[in-house]
Amino acid sequence: MNQKIVCTGFLLHKNKVLTIQRSFKEKFLPGFFELPGGKVDFGEDPREALAREFHEEVNLEIEVGDPYHTFSYISDNGNRHTVDILYMVRLFNGESIENLKLSEDHIDVKWIGSNEINQYDLSDEIKKCILKGFQSSAIYS
Repeated sequence: MNQKIVCTGFLLHKNKVLTIQRSFKEKFLPGFFELPGGKVDFGEDPREALAREFHEEVNLEIEVGDPYHTFSYISDNGNRHTVDILYMVRLFNGESIENLKLSEDHIDVKWIGSNEINQYDLSDEIKKCILKGFQSSAIYS
């Protein structure tokens, strides 16, 4: 059994959140849309991990704000416990959304509004995270 810490980011642009579609080759949730982010390496600061993962997955430089939600789940036939910390993020000063470029692990980008989440393949937990992100963005705005 092992544990994993993951950080993901909620990036708003024109009242829509950035989501990316996992490759159909992935073992876990193939083809599903998710928020950008990934694993925190041992000894790595979670905010630095999120900035690194954002750059790796979508080629964007971000500023990581406050965490707004956490959740955990068991996967790999009960052998892995993952804790996900979700942060509000914004583009780093001077960064342009036009620089967005997907990594090879992802196949599509969708900017999703709060009323559109049921139109896409999103896990139930990510749907909750997105809705909480929209609620939190109103507080932080």
